[in-house]
Amino acid sequence: MTVYRFQGKWRYHFILNGIRHTRAGFDTKQEGRTAEADARRRVGKINTDFIGLCEARLRDLELRRGVQHFKENKALFERLVSRWGTEKVITRKMVNSYLDEIAAAGRSKANKQLRLIRALFNFGLQENLLAENPAGGIRPYPAQGSKRYMPPLEDVDAVMAVARSEQQLYLTLIQHTVARVREINRLTWDDVHDDYVVLRTRKAKNSDLTERKIPLTQTAKEVLAQLPRNGEHVFTNPRTGRGYDYRKKMMRSLCQKAGVKYFSFHALRHLGASILSKEGVALTDIQRVLGHQRATTTDIYLRSIGDLSDAMRKLERQR
Repeated sequence: MTVYRFQGKWRYHFILNGIRHTRAGFDTKQEGRTAEADARRRVGKINTDFIGLCEARLRDLELRRGVQHFKENKALFERLVSRWGTEKVITRKMVNSYLDEIAAAGRSKANKQLRLIRALFNFGLQENLLAENPAGGIRPYPAQGSKRYMPPLEDVDAVMAVARSEQQLYLTLIQHTVARVREINRLTWDDVHDDYVVLRTRKAKNSDLTERKIPLTQTAKEVLAQLPRNGEHVFTNPRTGRGYDYRKKMMRSLCQKAGVKYFSFHALRHLGASILSKEGVALTDIQRVLGHQRATTTDIYLRSIGDLSDAMRKLERQR
């Protein structure tokens, strides 16, 4: 079935010549069928330049970025090829039209896709595949940022209590390095030294990894001493034998098992940042620990944090 109902609307979906073609948002099944027939007629006029751009961008992302970011771009490019793959020229009006449809369902989602589309065409400019960026100058949609959920201390304790040994060590190391979860996933034994670890991350405007040294607390040293050195990475995925990409399912599973509202790894990073702030550590030093490029980012970050200092102390005593 190539035309079907999806979230209250009709959509078409088919694969032809190895390319996935899909579009949603039709009010009636007949509208979906008509649009599908038109899409099939236009398949013979594929814009090989645009498809080549998408393929080149994916190859670059596969080498330089994480698996999740690669998958997000791949899914987006498939939708864009389905929509624009037969157009000779992709215009700003076409980009705006696509984003308006996405924004109808969620402005934050539209803004994220705008960033990915803009990056796609900027890559084309850098590689001399394009003369201009049709997404350049398009303003993000006004969207109110959702307040990040911060769990109560009892919920953090409950999750730690039901976590397996390896999971407890993983979560504790996040707290005591104030690291991003992807930085912990990238951590190798070569990055671990007697008194510090080297954390690596990618900045929003740069695909290159940047690094910073974080001094080890006594608890962090104890965590690392308990971990087996059976691979390159400090934490190894037993299914792949390599480092983890992301462990989102882990937190959802632990929160469900503990019977608490879901919270992310980032809440643990907030806990660490909170104790630094409450103990009077200078903003610029907290900025360096968190790996923020701007002190203003750190200031906004800290102003969103409640009084969670006791949480860090309690977790420390539990160890």
